[in-house]
Amino acid sequence: MYTLILVDDEDEVREGIISRTNWAACGFQLVGAFENGRDAAEALESLRPDVIITDISMPFMNGLELTRIAMETCKDTKIVIITGYEEFEYAKQAISLKVSEYLMKPINLQEFTAFLEKLKLELDDEHMSRENLSTIRQQLNQSLPLLKERFLERMVSSIMKKDEIDRRFKYFDLSLAGSYFIALVAGIDDLHTKEASRIAIDANTDIELLQFAVYNIFQEIFEKEHAGIVFRNRDDNIVILLSGDGEEVGTLAQTLASQTAYSVEKFLRLSLTIGVGRTYTSLPHLSKSYQEACSALDYRLLLGSNRLICITDLERGIRSDTVEYLEWEKRLLSALKMGKGNQVSKVLTSWLEEWRSTGLSVERCFGMLHKLLAALMNWVTETGCDEVEVFGRDPFGEMKSYHTLDHIKQWLEELCHRIVCHVGEKRNVDTQNHMQLAVAYIHEHYGNETLSLQQVCAYIFMSSSYFSALFKQHTGLTFVEYLTKHRMEKAKELLLATALKTYEIAARVGYSDPQYFSVIFKRQTGMTPKEFRNRIQAGEAL
Repeated sequence: MYTLILVDDEDEVREGIISRTNWAACGFQLVGAFENGRDAAEALESLRPDVIITDISMPFMNGLELTRIAMETCKDTKIVIITGYEEFEYAKQAISLKVSEYLMKPINLQEFTAFLEKLKLELDDEHMSRENLSTIRQQLNQSLPLLKERFLERMVSSIMKKDEIDRRFKYFDLSLAGSYFIALVAGIDDLHTKEASRIAIDANTDIELLQFAVYNIFQEIFEKEHAGIVFRNRDDNIVILLSGDGEEVGTLAQTLASQTAYSVEKFLRLSLTIGVGRTYTSLPHLSKSYQEACSALDYRLLLGSNRLICITDLERGIRSDTVEYLEWEKRLLSALKMGKGNQVSKVLTSWLEEWRSTGLSVERCFGMLHKLLAALMNWVTETGCDEVEVFGRDPFGEMKSYHTLDHIKQWLEELCHRIVCHVGEKRNVDTQNHMQLAVAYIHEHYGNETLSLQQVCAYIFMSSSYFSALFKQHTGLTFVEYLTKHRMEKAKELLLATALKTYEIAARVGYSDPQYFSVIFKRQTGMTPKEFRNRIQAGEAL
Protein backbone atom coordinates (compact mmCIF):
# COMPACT_ATOMS: atom_id res chain seq x y z
CA MET A 1 0.00 0.00 0.00
CA TYR A 2 1.34 3.40 -1.00
CA THR A 3 1.36 6.45 1.30
CA LEU A 4 -0.27 9.73 0.26
CA ILE A 5 -0.66 13.25 1.65
CA LEU A 6 -3.32 15.80 0.64
CA VAL A 7 -2.70 19.57 0.67
CA ASP A 8 -5.55 22.06 0.07
CA ASP A 9 -6.42 25.27 1.89
CA GLU A 10 -10.17 24.88 1.29
CA ASP A 11 -11.50 22.93 4.26
CA GLU A 12 -14.63 21.82 2.41
CA VAL A 13 -12.67 20.43 -0.53
CA ARG A 14 -10.03 18.76 1.64
CA GLU A 15 -12.44 17.19 4.10
CA GLY A 16 -14.75 16.12 1.27
CA ILE A 17 -11.98 14.23 -0.49
CA ILE A 18 -10.84 12.61 2.76
CA SER A 19 -14.25 11.43 3.92
CA ARG A 20 -15.62 10.26 0.55
CA THR A 21 -12.58 8.36 -0.73
CA ASN A 22 -12.04 4.67 0.03
CA TRP A 23 -8.27 4.99 0.23
CA ALA A 24 -7.52 1.36 1.07
CA ALA A 25 -9.59 0.07 -1.84
CA CYS A 26 -7.54 2.25 -4.16
CA GLY A 27 -4.27 0.96 -2.71
CA PHE A 28 -3.31 4.03 -0.66
CA GLN A 29 -2.95 5.06 2.96
CA LEU A 30 -3.63 8.73 3.73
CA VAL A 31 -0.82 9.68 6.14
CA GLY A 32 -1.35 13.44 6.28
CA ALA A 33 -3.70 16.26 5.33
CA PHE A 34 -2.58 19.89 5.40
CA GLU A 35 -4.17 23.29 4.75
CA ASN A 36 -1.06 24.98 3.33
CA GLY A 37 2.21 24.11 1.61
CA ARG A 38 4.41 25.26 4.48
CA ASP A 39 3.00 22.72 6.95
CA ALA A 40 3.21 19.96 4.33
CA ALA A 41 6.85 20.83 3.53
CA GLU A 42 7.79 20.58 7.20
CA ALA A 43 6.30 17.07 7.36
CA LEU A 44 7.94 15.70 4.19
CA GLU A 45 11.12 14.51 5.88
CA SER A 46 9.28 12.39 8.43
CA LEU A 47 6.41 11.16 6.23
CA ARG A 48 8.27 10.68 2.91
CA PRO A 49 5.01 9.93 1.05
CA ASP A 50 4.82 8.11 -2.26
CA VAL A 51 2.28 10.64 -3.58
CA ILE A 52 1.54 14.31 -2.88
CA ILE A 53 -1.78 15.74 -4.09
CA THR A 54 -1.65 19.51 -3.74
CA ASP A 55 -3.56 22.61 -4.72
CA ILE A 56 -1.65 25.41 -6.52
CA SER A 57 -2.98 28.53 -4.81
CA MET A 58 -2.52 28.41 -1.03
CA PRO A 59 -1.41 30.86 1.67
CA PHE A 60 2.12 30.87 3.14
CA MET A 61 3.53 28.50 0.47
CA ASN A 62 1.90 27.63 -2.87
CA GLY A 63 1.80 24.21 -4.47
CA LEU A 64 4.59 24.95 -6.95
CA GLU A 65 7.05 25.87 -4.20
CA LEU A 66 6.01 22.76 -2.27
CA THR A 67 6.69 20.71 -5.42
CA ARG A 68 10.19 22.18 -5.72
CA ILE A 69 10.96 21.33 -2.09
CA ALA A 70 9.51 17.83 -2.49
CA MET A 71 11.80 17.20 -5.46
CA GLU A 72 14.79 17.95 -3.25
CA THR A 73 13.54 16.04 -0.20
CA CYS A 74 11.73 13.04 -1.71
CA LYS A 75 12.97 12.55 -5.25
CA ASP A 76 10.78 9.49 -5.94
CA THR A 77 7.55 11.09 -4.74
CA LYS A 78 4.87 11.60 -7.37
CA ILE A 79 3.29 15.06 -7.47
CA VAL A 80 -0.33 15.65 -8.49
CA ILE A 81 -1.45 19.25 -8.94
CA ILE A 82 -5.04 20.36 -8.23
CA THR A 83 -5.83 23.44 -10.29
CA GLY A 84 -8.73 25.58 -11.37
CA TYR A 85 -9.59 26.08 -15.02
CA GLU A 86 -8.09 29.58 -15.15
CA GLU A 87 -4.75 28.31 -13.81
CA PHE A 88 -4.46 25.14 -15.88
CA GLU A 89 -2.74 26.39 -19.04
CA TYR A 90 -0.14 28.29 -16.99
CA ALA A 91 0.53 25.31 -14.76
CA LYS A 92 0.77 22.92 -17.70
CA GLN A 93 3.10 25.04 -19.80
CA ALA A 94 5.38 26.68 -17.22
CA ILE A 95 6.09 23.93 -14.72
CA SER A 96 9.51 22.37 -15.18
CA LEU A 97 9.03 20.23 -12.09
CA LYS A 98 8.26 16.53 -11.78
CA VAL A 99 4.46 16.72 -11.90
CA SER A 100 2.71 13.43 -12.65
CA GLU A 101 -0.82 14.66 -13.32
CA TYR A 102 -3.23 17.57 -13.02
CA LEU A 103 -6.68 17.37 -11.45
CA MET A 104 -9.25 20.01 -12.38
CA LYS A 105 -11.60 21.50 -9.81
CA PRO A 106 -14.32 20.65 -8.91
CA ILE A 107 -13.15 17.09 -8.23
CA ASN A 108 -15.60 14.31 -9.10
CA LEU A 109 -15.43 11.33 -6.68
CA GLN A 110 -15.80 8.71 -9.41
CA GLU A 111 -13.09 10.31 -11.56
CA PHE A 112 -10.83 10.77 -8.51
CA THR A 113 -11.19 7.09 -7.57
CA ALA A 114 -10.37 6.04 -11.13
CA PHE A 115 -7.38 8.34 -11.08
CA LEU A 116 -6.06 6.79 -7.85
CA GLU A 117 -6.45 3.29 -9.28
CA LYS A 118 -4.56 4.34 -12.40
CA LEU A 119 -1.86 5.99 -10.27
CA LYS A 120 -1.46 2.79 -8.24
CA LEU A 121 -0.88 0.79 -11.40
CA GLU A 122 1.78 3.29 -12.49
CA LEU A 123 3.50 2.99 -9.12
CA ASP A 124 3.36 -0.81 -9.35
CA ASP A 125 4.96 -0.67 -12.80
CA GLU A 126 7.71 1.66 -11.59
CA HIS A 127 8.54 -0.59 -8.66
CA MET A 128 8.78 -3.59 -10.96
CA SER A 129 10.84 -1.76 -13.57
CA ARG A 130 13.45 -0.70 -11.05
CA GLU A 131 14.21 -4.34 -10.44
CA ASN A 132 14.63 -5.02 -14.13
CA LEU A 133 17.97 -4.36 -15.82
CA SER A 134 16.18 -3.43 -19.02
CA THR A 135 15.31 -0.08 -17.42
CA ILE A 136 18.92 1.04 -17.93
CA ARG A 137 18.04 1.98 -21.50
CA GLN A 138 15.05 3.95 -20.30
CA GLN A 139 17.18 5.76 -17.72
CA LEU A 140 19.69 6.61 -20.41
CA ASN A 141 16.94 8.11 -22.54
CA GLN A 142 15.76 10.15 -19.60
CA SER A 143 19.31 11.45 -19.15
CA LEU A 144 19.67 12.46 -22.79
CA PRO A 145 18.60 16.12 -22.27
CA LEU A 146 21.31 16.60 -19.65
CA LEU A 147 23.91 14.76 -21.72
CA LYS A 148 22.98 16.84 -24.75
CA GLU A 149 23.34 20.05 -22.76
CA ARG A 150 26.76 18.99 -21.49
CA PHE A 151 27.92 18.16 -25.01
CA LEU A 152 26.75 21.50 -26.37
CA GLU A 153 28.51 23.38 -23.61
CA ARG A 154 31.72 21.45 -24.28
CA MET A 155 31.38 22.11 -28.00
CA VAL A 156 31.19 25.89 -27.58
CA SER A 157 33.79 26.01 -24.80
CA SER A 158 36.54 24.21 -26.70
CA ILE A 159 37.62 23.38 -30.25
CA MET A 160 36.14 20.01 -31.30
CA LYS A 161 36.80 18.17 -34.53
CA LYS A 162 34.13 18.31 -37.20
CA ASP A 163 33.67 14.52 -37.34
CA GLU A 164 33.12 14.35 -33.55
CA ILE A 165 30.57 17.15 -33.73
CA ASP A 166 28.77 15.40 -36.61
CA ARG A 167 28.72 12.10 -34.69
CA ARG A 168 27.29 13.74 -31.55
CA PHE A 169 24.79 15.75 -33.58
CA LYS A 170 23.49 12.51 -35.08
CA TYR A 171 23.31 10.81 -31.66
CA PHE A 172 21.40 13.68 -30.06
CA ASP A 173 19.31 14.36 -33.19
CA LEU A 174 20.71 17.88 -33.60
CA SER A 175 21.06 19.89 -36.78
CA LEU A 176 22.45 23.23 -37.92
CA ALA A 177 21.80 23.46 -41.64
CA GLY A 178 23.73 26.08 -43.60
CA SER A 179 27.29 27.22 -44.07
CA TYR A 180 27.34 30.28 -41.78
CA PHE A 181 27.17 29.98 -38.01
CA ILE A 182 26.70 32.43 -35.13
CA ALA A 183 26.31 32.22 -31.33
CA LEU A 184 24.35 34.41 -28.94
CA VAL A 185 24.34 34.37 -25.13
CA ALA A 186 21.39 35.82 -23.21
CA GLY A 187 21.33 36.76 -19.54
CA ILE A 188 18.24 37.62 -17.53
CA ASP A 189 18.80 41.01 -15.92
CA ASP A 190 18.37 41.41 -12.16
CA LEU A 191 17.11 37.86 -11.76
CA HIS A 192 17.72 37.69 -8.00
CA THR A 193 16.66 41.21 -7.09
CA LYS A 194 13.59 42.21 -5.07
CA GLU A 195 11.81 43.20 -8.28
CA ALA A 196 12.27 39.74 -9.80
CA SER A 197 11.09 38.19 -6.54
CA ARG A 198 8.00 40.42 -6.61
CA ILE A 199 7.27 39.37 -10.19
CA ALA A 200 7.64 35.74 -9.17
CA ILE A 201 5.20 36.19 -6.27
CA ASP A 202 2.70 38.03 -8.47
CA ALA A 203 2.87 35.22 -11.00
CA ASN A 204 2.43 32.58 -8.28
CA THR A 205 5.71 30.96 -9.27
CA ASP A 206 9.40 31.08 -8.36
CA ILE A 207 12.70 32.17 -9.89
CA GLU A 208 13.45 28.74 -11.36
CA LEU A 209 10.13 28.68 -13.19
CA LEU A 210 10.70 32.19 -14.51
CA GLN A 211 14.03 31.01 -15.94
CA PHE A 212 12.33 28.04 -17.52
CA ALA A 213 9.60 30.23 -19.01
CA VAL A 214 12.26 32.50 -20.58
CA TYR A 215 14.04 29.43 -21.93
CA ASN A 216 10.77 28.22 -23.49
CA ILE A 217 10.34 31.51 -25.35
CA PHE A 218 13.86 31.23 -26.78
CA GLN A 219 13.15 27.66 -27.84
CA GLU A 220 9.92 28.68 -29.55
CA ILE A 221 11.48 31.50 -31.57
CA PHE A 222 14.99 30.24 -32.32
CA GLU A 223 14.60 26.45 -32.25
CA LYS A 224 11.10 25.60 -33.42
CA GLU A 225 10.64 28.47 -35.88
CA HIS A 226 14.21 28.86 -37.22
CA ALA A 227 15.89 25.45 -36.63
CA GLY A 228 18.49 26.77 -34.22
CA ILE A 229 19.77 25.15 -31.02
CA VAL A 230 19.00 26.55 -27.56
CA PHE A 231 20.46 25.38 -24.26
CA ARG A 232 21.47 26.70 -20.84
CA ASN A 233 25.08 26.87 -19.70
CA ARG A 234 26.40 26.48 -16.17
CA ASP A 235 26.13 30.22 -15.54
CA ASP A 236 22.34 29.96 -16.04
CA ASN A 237 22.65 31.96 -19.24
CA ILE A 238 20.80 30.89 -22.38
CA VAL A 239 22.99 29.99 -25.37
CA ILE A 240 21.64 30.17 -28.92
CA LEU A 241 23.36 28.63 -31.94
CA LEU A 242 22.01 29.68 -35.34
CA SER A 243 23.00 28.89 -38.91
CA GLY A 244 22.10 30.02 -42.43
CA ASP A 245 23.25 30.08 -46.04
CA GLY A 246 24.64 33.61 -46.04
CA GLU A 247 26.20 36.30 -43.91
CA GLU A 248 22.73 37.72 -43.33
CA VAL A 249 22.39 35.08 -40.58
CA GLY A 250 23.95 37.72 -38.31
CA THR A 251 21.18 40.17 -39.12
CA LEU A 252 18.58 37.44 -38.59
CA ALA A 253 20.11 36.58 -35.21
CA GLN A 254 19.85 40.20 -34.04
CA THR A 255 16.26 40.50 -35.29
CA LEU A 256 15.17 37.32 -33.52
CA ALA A 257 17.01 38.36 -30.38
CA SER A 258 15.11 41.65 -30.31
CA GLN A 259 11.80 39.84 -30.85
CA THR A 260 12.59 37.42 -28.02
CA ALA A 261 13.55 40.21 -25.63
CA TYR A 262 10.28 41.98 -26.45
CA SER A 263 8.25 38.81 -25.78
CA VAL A 264 10.01 38.14 -22.48
CA GLU A 265 9.38 41.69 -21.31
CA LYS A 266 5.76 41.63 -22.46
CA PHE A 267 4.73 38.28 -21.00
CA LEU A 268 7.11 37.82 -18.06
CA ARG A 269 8.02 41.44 -17.18
CA LEU A 270 11.73 40.59 -17.24
CA SER A 271 14.49 42.28 -19.24
CA LEU A 272 17.28 40.55 -21.13
CA THR A 273 20.77 41.50 -22.17
CA ILE A 274 21.96 39.50 -25.17
CA GLY A 275 25.57 39.25 -26.39
CA VAL A 276 26.15 38.48 -30.08
CA GLY A 277 29.35 36.96 -31.50
CA ARG A 278 30.71 37.09 -35.05
CA THR A 279 29.56 34.93 -37.94
CA TYR A 280 31.85 32.02 -38.95
CA THR A 281 31.87 29.60 -41.89
CA SER A 282 33.03 26.56 -39.91
CA LEU A 283 30.93 24.68 -37.35
CA PRO A 284 33.89 24.04 -35.01
CA HIS A 285 34.50 27.80 -34.95
CA LEU A 286 31.17 28.31 -33.21
CA SER A 287 33.27 28.17 -30.05
CA LYS A 288 34.92 31.47 -31.11
CA SER A 289 31.54 33.06 -31.73
CA TYR A 290 30.35 31.82 -28.33
CA GLN A 291 33.37 33.28 -26.51
CA GLU A 292 32.79 36.60 -28.29
CA ALA A 293 29.10 36.54 -27.32
CA CYS A 294 30.08 35.91 -23.68
CA SER A 295 32.52 38.83 -23.84
CA ALA A 296 29.83 41.05 -25.33
CA LEU A 297 27.43 40.06 -22.55
CA ASP A 298 30.10 40.96 -19.95
CA TYR A 299 30.04 44.54 -21.26
CA ARG A 300 26.67 44.84 -19.58
CA LEU A 301 28.86 46.03 -16.69
CA LEU A 302 29.67 49.27 -18.53
CA LEU A 303 26.85 49.68 -21.03
CA GLY A 304 23.98 48.74 -18.76
CA SER A 305 21.31 46.07 -19.00
CA ASN A 306 18.26 45.50 -21.22
CA ARG A 307 20.08 45.76 -24.54
CA LEU A 308 21.54 43.84 -27.48
CA ILE A 309 25.37 44.00 -27.45
CA CYS A 310 27.33 42.94 -30.55
CA ILE A 311 31.04 42.23 -30.26
CA THR A 312 31.70 44.10 -33.52
CA ASP A 313 30.14 47.29 -32.14
CA LEU A 314 32.28 47.09 -29.01
CA GLU A 315 35.51 47.03 -30.96
CA ARG A 316 34.54 50.28 -32.63
CA GLY A 317 33.14 51.96 -29.53
CA ILE A 318 35.40 51.15 -26.55
CA ARG A 319 38.36 53.47 -26.03
CA SER A 320 41.51 52.71 -24.06
CA ASP A 321 41.76 55.83 -21.87
CA THR A 322 43.27 55.33 -18.43
CA VAL A 323 41.81 56.34 -15.08
CA GLU A 324 43.77 57.51 -12.06
CA TYR A 325 43.04 54.87 -9.46
CA LEU A 326 45.10 55.78 -6.39
CA GLU A 327 43.44 59.17 -5.92
CA TRP A 328 39.98 57.57 -5.88
CA GLU A 329 41.09 54.94 -3.38
CA LYS A 330 42.54 57.63 -1.13
CA ARG A 331 39.32 59.67 -1.18
CA LEU A 332 37.15 56.64 -0.45
CA LEU A 333 39.26 55.46 2.47
CA SER A 334 39.27 58.98 3.86
CA ALA A 335 35.47 59.11 3.81
CA LEU A 336 35.29 55.70 5.50
CA LYS A 337 37.72 56.66 8.24
CA MET A 338 35.60 59.70 9.04
CA GLY A 339 32.43 57.57 8.97
CA LYS A 340 30.80 59.74 6.27
CA GLY A 341 28.37 57.46 4.46
CA ASN A 342 27.07 60.20 2.16
CA GLN A 343 30.58 61.11 1.08
CA VAL A 344 31.27 57.45 0.30
CA SER A 345 28.30 57.42 -2.08
CA LYS A 346 29.46 60.61 -3.80
CA VAL A 347 32.98 59.26 -4.34
CA LEU A 348 31.71 55.98 -5.77
CA THR A 349 29.20 57.70 -8.04
CA SER A 350 31.79 60.10 -9.42
CA TRP A 351 34.34 57.34 -9.92
CA LEU A 352 32.08 54.89 -11.73
CA GLU A 353 30.64 57.62 -13.95
CA GLU A 354 34.17 58.43 -15.06
CA TRP A 355 34.65 54.77 -15.95
CA ARG A 356 31.63 54.92 -18.22
CA SER A 357 32.84 58.08 -19.95
CA THR A 358 36.33 56.71 -20.59
CA GLY A 359 35.13 53.39 -21.99
CA LEU A 360 37.40 51.06 -20.01
CA SER A 361 37.57 47.37 -20.85
CA VAL A 362 35.69 45.01 -18.56
CA GLU A 363 38.97 43.37 -17.52
CA ARG A 364 40.44 46.77 -16.55
CA CYS A 365 37.32 47.63 -14.53
CA PHE A 366 37.41 44.41 -12.55
CA GLY A 367 41.15 44.79 -12.07
CA MET A 368 40.68 48.14 -10.32
CA LEU A 369 37.71 46.83 -8.35
CA HIS A 370 39.86 43.98 -7.08
CA LYS A 371 42.50 46.48 -5.99
CA LEU A 372 39.89 48.55 -4.19
CA LEU A 373 38.42 45.54 -2.42
CA ALA A 374 41.89 44.40 -1.33
CA ALA A 375 42.62 47.91 0.03
CA LEU A 376 39.35 47.94 1.99
CA MET A 377 40.07 44.49 3.44
CA ASN A 378 43.57 45.55 4.50
CA TRP A 379 42.27 48.67 6.25
CA VAL A 380 39.43 46.81 8.03
CA THR A 381 41.93 44.20 9.25
CA GLU A 382 44.15 46.98 10.59
CA THR A 383 41.24 48.33 12.66
CA GLY A 384 40.92 44.98 14.43
CA CYS A 385 37.53 44.06 12.94
CA ASP A 386 36.73 40.51 11.86
CA GLU A 387 37.29 40.44 8.10
CA VAL A 388 34.81 37.60 7.48
CA GLU A 389 32.07 39.38 9.46
CA VAL A 390 32.46 42.49 7.33
CA PHE A 391 33.12 41.03 3.87
CA GLY A 392 31.80 37.48 4.02
CA ARG A 393 33.82 34.48 2.94
CA ASP A 394 34.15 35.31 -0.77
CA PRO A 395 33.72 39.02 -1.51
CA PHE A 396 35.61 38.73 -4.81
CA GLY A 397 33.20 36.05 -6.02
CA GLU A 398 30.23 38.07 -4.83
CA MET A 399 31.45 41.15 -6.69
CA LYS A 400 31.84 39.11 -9.88
CA SER A 401 28.20 38.03 -9.65
CA TYR A 402 26.97 41.59 -10.31
CA HIS A 403 26.56 42.44 -13.97
CA THR A 404 26.34 46.23 -14.13
CA LEU A 405 28.19 49.17 -12.61
CA ASP A 406 24.98 50.33 -10.95
CA HIS A 407 24.66 47.04 -9.07
CA ILE A 408 28.35 47.03 -8.17
CA LYS A 409 28.01 50.61 -6.90
CA GLN A 410 25.03 49.60 -4.74
CA TRP A 411 26.95 46.61 -3.41
CA LEU A 412 30.03 48.73 -2.66
CA GLU A 413 27.88 51.32 -0.88
CA GLU A 414 26.31 48.64 1.28
CA LEU A 415 29.74 47.16 1.94
CA CYS A 416 31.18 50.54 2.90
CA HIS A 417 28.24 51.28 5.20
CA ARG A 418 28.82 47.87 6.78
CA ILE A 419 32.47 48.76 7.29
CA VAL A 420 31.51 52.05 8.92
CA CYS A 421 29.20 50.22 11.31
CA HIS A 422 31.71 47.54 12.27
CA VAL A 423 34.58 49.97 12.72
CA GLY A 424 32.33 52.30 14.68
CA GLU A 425 31.28 49.46 16.98
CA LYS A 426 34.92 48.51 17.45
CA ARG A 427 35.53 52.09 18.57
CA ASN A 428 32.83 51.70 21.23
CA VAL A 429 30.13 53.69 19.47
CA ASP A 430 26.95 53.55 21.50
CA THR A 431 24.77 50.95 19.81
CA GLN A 432 21.84 51.81 22.04
CA ASN A 433 21.15 54.89 19.92
CA HIS A 434 21.03 52.75 16.79
CA MET A 435 18.43 50.46 18.33
CA GLN A 436 16.32 53.36 19.51
CA LEU A 437 16.43 54.81 16.00
CA ALA A 438 15.41 51.45 14.56
CA VAL A 439 12.47 51.10 16.96
CA ALA A 440 11.36 54.66 16.21
CA TYR A 441 11.61 53.95 12.48
CA ILE A 442 9.47 50.82 12.89
CA HIS A 443 6.88 52.71 14.93
CA GLU A 444 6.73 55.38 12.25
CA HIS A 445 6.55 53.05 9.24
CA TYR A 446 4.78 49.93 10.56
CA GLY A 447 1.76 50.71 8.36
CA ASN A 448 3.88 50.31 5.22
CA GLU A 449 3.36 46.76 3.91
CA THR A 450 6.82 46.73 2.32
CA LEU A 451 8.67 47.65 5.52
CA SER A 452 11.61 45.26 5.72
CA LEU A 453 14.66 44.47 7.77
CA GLN A 454 16.81 45.80 4.94
CA GLN A 455 15.05 49.18 4.99
CA VAL A 456 15.66 49.61 8.69
CA CYS A 457 19.30 48.53 8.30
CA ALA A 458 19.81 51.01 5.48
CA TYR A 459 18.28 53.77 7.62
CA ILE A 460 20.75 53.21 10.46
CA PHE A 461 23.67 52.15 8.20
CA MET A 462 24.06 48.69 9.71
CA SER A 463 24.44 45.21 8.22
CA SER A 464 21.38 42.98 8.50
CA SER A 465 23.17 40.21 10.40
CA TYR A 466 24.73 42.64 12.89
CA PHE A 467 21.47 44.56 13.30
CA SER A 468 19.48 41.37 13.90
CA ALA A 469 21.75 40.32 16.77
CA LEU A 470 21.66 43.76 18.43
CA PHE A 471 17.92 44.16 17.93
CA LYS A 472 17.21 40.81 19.59
CA GLN A 473 19.37 41.83 22.56
CA HIS A 474 17.62 45.20 22.79
CA THR A 475 13.99 44.06 22.47
CA GLY A 476 14.07 40.35 23.23
CA LEU A 477 12.39 39.77 19.87
CA THR A 478 13.49 39.32 16.28
CA PHE A 479 12.68 42.09 13.80
CA VAL A 480 9.70 40.16 12.37
CA GLU A 481 8.39 39.26 15.83
CA TYR A 482 8.65 42.85 17.02
CA LEU A 483 7.05 44.31 13.89
CA THR A 484 4.21 41.77 14.05
CA LYS A 485 3.63 42.42 17.76
CA HIS A 486 3.56 46.19 17.23
CA ARG A 487 1.15 45.87 14.31
CA MET A 488 -1.15 43.68 16.39
CA GLU A 489 -1.12 46.21 19.26
CA LYS A 490 -2.06 48.96 16.84
CA ALA A 491 -4.77 46.75 15.38
CA LYS A 492 -6.21 46.19 18.86
CA GLU A 493 -6.30 49.94 19.44
CA LEU A 494 -8.19 50.47 16.19
CA LEU A 495 -10.63 47.66 16.99
CA LEU A 496 -11.30 49.25 20.39
CA ALA A 497 -11.46 52.89 19.37
CA THR A 498 -12.94 52.87 15.86
CA ALA A 499 -15.70 51.29 13.81
CA LEU A 500 -13.34 50.53 10.94
CA LYS A 501 -13.89 47.24 9.13
CA THR A 502 -11.34 44.45 9.44
CA TYR A 503 -9.91 44.98 5.95
CA GLU A 504 -9.50 48.71 6.66
CA ILE A 505 -7.64 48.01 9.88
CA ALA A 506 -5.51 45.40 8.12
CA ALA A 507 -4.45 47.97 5.52
CA ARG A 508 -3.64 50.57 8.20
CA VAL A 509 -1.30 48.24 10.06
CA GLY A 510 0.56 46.96 7.00
CA TYR A 511 -1.41 43.99 5.63
CA SER A 512 -2.96 44.14 2.15
CA ASP A 513 -4.48 40.66 2.60
CA PRO A 514 -7.25 40.77 5.25
CA GLN A 515 -7.33 36.96 5.46
CA TYR A 516 -3.64 36.77 6.27
CA PHE A 517 -4.08 39.60 8.81
CA SER A 518 -6.84 37.64 10.53
CA VAL A 519 -4.66 34.52 10.67
CA ILE A 520 -1.78 36.46 12.27
CA PHE A 521 -4.14 38.27 14.68
CA LYS A 522 -5.66 35.00 15.86
CA ARG A 523 -2.21 33.45 16.24
CA GLN A 524 -1.17 36.38 18.46
CA THR A 525 -4.36 36.79 20.51
CA GLY A 526 -6.22 33.49 20.24
CA MET A 527 -9.18 35.32 18.68
CA THR A 528 -10.18 36.64 15.29
CA PRO A 529 -10.48 40.44 15.00
CA LYS A 530 -14.27 40.10 14.99
CA GLU A 531 -14.27 37.95 18.14
CA PHE A 532 -11.91 40.40 19.85
CA ARG A 533 -14.18 43.38 19.08
CA ASN A 534 -17.34 41.52 20.12
CA ARG A 535 -15.85 40.55 23.48
CA ILE A 536 -14.76 44.13 24.14
CA GLN A 537 -18.17 45.49 23.21
CA ALA A 538 -19.79 42.89 25.46
CA GLY A 539 -17.60 44.03 28.34
CA GLU A 540 -15.88 40.68 28.71
CA ALA A 541 -12.39 40.53 30.18
CA LEU A 542 -9.61 39.59 27.80
